[in-house]
Amino acid sequence: ANAGVYERMNAFRYQGETNRSPLQTKHGNYNIEDLYYAASNARSGCLYRFSCVTVNGELKFTFHPASPIVSEETNEQFADALLELLAVVSGTKKIVVDETELGNPLRLLPENSLALAAAAIGSAALLTHANAYIHFFQSLMEMKSNVEPSEFWPALNFWIFFAVGHPILQPILWISDVLHGSPGPLIGDLVPISFLVGNVIAIAAITFSKEI
Repeated sequence: ANAGVYERMNAFRYQGETNRSPLQTKHGNYNIEDLYYAASNARSGCLYRFSCVTVNGELKFTFHPASPIVSEETNEQFADALLELLAVVSGTKKIVVDETELGNPLRLLPENSLALAAAAIGSAALLTHANAYIHFFQSLMEMKSNVEPSEFWPALNFWIFFAVGHPILQPILWISDVLHGSPGPLIGDLVPISFLVGNVIAIAAITFSKEI
């Protein structure tokens, strides 16, 4: 979870104020040098989670995986490896090959190689869909030229809403399939009893267990 840049966030609005001013790292004689936060794992179901926020131009990480499933030792090893990888990819750290540690493939990567490879592969992947992008843009221009602006923009906004909302609706469609496929007799000719019992068990587990 990335909270973004601290100084670009808006502060709380006090009574009588009309605008929310950006947060500041300096308050009188006091300066905020470090700030760490962690998003809860309780409702996300994420096994290994880390949170970050940028303060004073520095990225602050908090590694907080699900405990005790992930031990402190494993967490420390993962955190060190991730930070080293980010330093290598960003070009702030050069790799020095140690003959005694050739088993670590990270030390064999050329400087900025991962960033260049990701940029090349990403550009190539986009180019493979160039015809589709051109066709879509031409279709929009054709539709815009044939209708009034008052009719074009509502249609485009509806399409954008559907494109954004479709991934959000996937879990709803999935649970609907589970509902209609659950075995057992129906309660009120609507909900299978096995589906209802499963929901009760899941809700109770989430409510009373701090590890879920």
